[in-house]
Amino acid sequence: MALRQAGWYVIGVEPDRERAEAAVEAGAIDEIGRPRECDLAVIATPVNDVAESARAALDAGAAVVTDVGSVKGPIAAEVTDPRFVGGHPMAGSEQDGLAGASPDLFSGATWVLCPNPSTDDAAFAEVREVVAGMGAHVIAIPPDRHDTLVAVVSHVPHLTAATLMRLADGRAEEHRA
Repeated sequence: MALRQAGWYVIGVEPDRERAEAAVEAGAIDEIGRPRECDLAVIATPVNDVAESARAALDAGAAVVTDVGSVKGPIAAEVTDPRFVGGHPMAGSEQDGLAGASPDLFSGATWVLCPNPSTDDAAFAEVREVVAGMGAHVIAIPPDRHDTLVAVVSHVPHLTAATLMRLADGRAEEHRA
């Protein structure tokens, strides 16, 4: 939705016909298509499928390819084409798919771009411009550094919650009659 709001014509590639039609009806995409030549392909699949989907888009003639997966290192190792720029928008909600989509989802959010050593400067600049055009703040870090930072950040709340539960459990024992 954010790409369309930024003025892009969006072709969605989705094997589930009902899901694809729902995306058209919701205004997330303009039409249902298949991989083909395009200015930019954005891969939004489960992380385990990103590399294969990115290679398919590149083989189909995409000028530049990026993804929105939460893991970057393994994907960067598998997709070394200069036209690929790994990406991770640090935005979203507890809802998946169309239920969590909105035109302003990325406005004010941080979007991490993770170029690998072979990434073309022009490809990186293109993705940076598109992402900024959706209102996101772009930062660039190497793929492996991204994964380390995301792992730390995502584990801190769990560790904090576990520590608080242990503390609460200990205090509850002190106050039992």
